[in-house]
Amino acid sequence: MNSKKLKYIITIAELKSISKAANELFISQPSLSSILSNLEKELGVTLFNRSTSPLSLTYAGEKYIKIAKEILSLESNLKKELFDISNMKKGKLTVGIPSVRGTHVLPLILPKFKEKFPAMEIHLIEGDSNYLEECLFSGKVDLVLTSLPTNHKKINCELLYEEKIMLACKKGYLGEDYLLPNSTNVISLEKLKDIDFILTKKNHRIRKLTENLFDMFDFKPKVVLETANTATAFRLATSGLGVSFVSEMILNTTVPMDDFDLFNIENSPIIWNISISYLKNAYLNDAQRYFIDCAKSVLNEN
Repeated sequence: MNSKKLKYIITIAELKSISKAANELFISQPSLSSILSNLEKELGVTLFNRSTSPLSLTYAGEKYIKIAKEILSLESNLKKELFDISNMKKGKLTVGIPSVRGTHVLPLILPKFKEKFPAMEIHLIEGDSNYLEECLFSGKVDLVLTSLPTNHKKINCELLYEEKIMLACKKGYLGEDYLLPNSTNVISLEKLKDIDFILTKKNHRIRKLTENLFDMFDFKPKVVLETANTATAFRLATSGLGVSFVSEMILNTTVPMDDFDLFNIENSPIIWNISISYLKNAYLNDAQRYFIDCAKSVLNEN
């Protein structure tokens, strides 16, 4: 089987559209349709139901896609091994990372990595954690640097560092009445039942962490706004709109709107584990292994 054709058919299956797949693959729609039709004639089966909208896989198509992905994975692993054998003279490393986190950690990692592998091409794919894990499964990225937890058993995660999660607001927004006795920055969730919360959307991992906290204390926050960006939540909170949960990374990369206060939550177990992930069945070449070790080293130092 031609690996290019395998990728073509997989892309059609992922996008459920020949026209969208053609745009993604930078070929014409008639050419892609012809490739698919010729392949189906060659195999003697129909891979896609043309009568459905969007396109759907037939039973034969499901089997084809499953094996096609396995073949491409084996081919990728072989190329990586052969690449190692060639003494790492050239190659490509594709890393998936949320854009906000990338601004914080990549300037620490990449200069040291490039010292070791100056000829290595580095490609970045940016997006949220869930999208990046999909990219990992589809083979679009080699490594993903993002936050835990993940529910996928086929992913290996190596811990890089831990980030503390705190509560932020404009300076003076929460008065001394909200503080625990004899404390300067520790508050109890129970005292915040009438306070406006700005939270990230429910598919975000920091939202899942905070919801675990709410469940633990049987607390129902008064949510006034949800955003897809933790930096946006922080800036809105520091403008006086409410309170938001913020990680150390956001504090290091985001300019607040005004002077702000940071609080610890009483008895809060929230720690954000930042990891680097890859597929369990993936072969890690020397460059990928060094990138992981390099990330661990520089991020622990910083």
